[in-house]
Amino acid sequence: MKKKFNVISLLITAVLLIALAGCGKNAGGSASKNVTLKLGHNQPTSSPFHAGAEKFAELVAEKSDGNVKVDVYHDSQLGDEGELATGTKMGTVDISLVATGSVTQYYPRYSMFDLPFLFRDYDHVDKVLQGEVGEQLASEAEEQGGFKVMSYWESGFRHYVNSKRPLKSPQDLEGLKIRTPEWPVLTSATETLGASAVPMPFSELYMAAQHGVVDGQEGPIFAIKSSKMYEVQDYMVLDGHTYTAMLLIMNPDKFNSLSKDVQDVLIEASKEAGDYERKLIRDNEKKDIQYLKEEGDLEIEENPDKEAWRKAVQPVYDKYSDEFGKDLIQKIMDTK
Repeated sequence: MKKKFNVISLLITAVLLIALAGCGKNAGGSASKNVTLKLGHNQPTSSPFHAGAEKFAELVAEKSDGNVKVDVYHDSQLGDEGELATGTKMGTVDISLVATGSVTQYYPRYSMFDLPFLFRDYDHVDKVLQGEVGEQLASEAEEQGGFKVMSYWESGFRHYVNSKRPLKSPQDLEGLKIRTPEWPVLTSATETLGASAVPMPFSELYMAAQHGVVDGQEGPIFAIKSSKMYEVQDYMVLDGHTYTAMLLIMNPDKFNSLSKDVQDVLIEASKEAGDYERKLIRDNEKKDIQYLKEEGDLEIEENPDKEAWRKAVQPVYDKYSDEFGKDLIQKIMDTK
């Protein structure tokens, strides 16, 4: 009899333990307390990327009452952009801030954003990315690419810079060795302009420019300033050939394992931090250009003939339009 009583007691205890373990969870997944997430990006602590990532971490802590912590890793500490994208997809990195071009091996359609002169200005960008097109591509990316897009951030419009000669026209790029990210469309655009594209990780760029492995690069204004590329470059043109959207992406399994309240916190914080980061990029552009001219001693062509640059890269559209979908490209261009 005593033995039977002990068995019943053990069963009751087991049921209670299981019930208690479930109290910290909901249908959405794991406990909402004491969650720590790793977020990686490839820029220095002086960059808007890092400021935005820190703002995201701050907002997550605030909105979760301290139950969720985000540890931010800068300067490619968790890998360059390609490695961050792969790590996030595979689950070795929880969250990463990467350019659309860095996820195209998993979701090729994001390469469309690298088409030169696709976007007119920042207002056009916002209407596309924060609207129907942005939502459609984010949804497709999760279904087809295997990563969750939490929100759109930005790197900004990109410009050419080099150490050899002034860039007064597209023809002045001919023969130059230009570093590009490992993004096919952007590489194609650079080669269409007559330069030799040299794909390499951003973390290797300064040394490559310093030792003449490359003559120049292309990129957003803030990155040229924050990485001190003006120390090894002399000439720049504000051609704005491509706009680069950044994605705050998360491993979907990790996201889905979290409770609904934590998921809501992460999405809300990511969008607020994205607004903050984009504002930093845009508010600082004029000051950064002035800094590059005065402190960086760059000779800058500020008012290039944009129409000449557009015509020069038209073959890139001829090459990629069918792949990305002419209708969607036209929809983006027609967005007012």
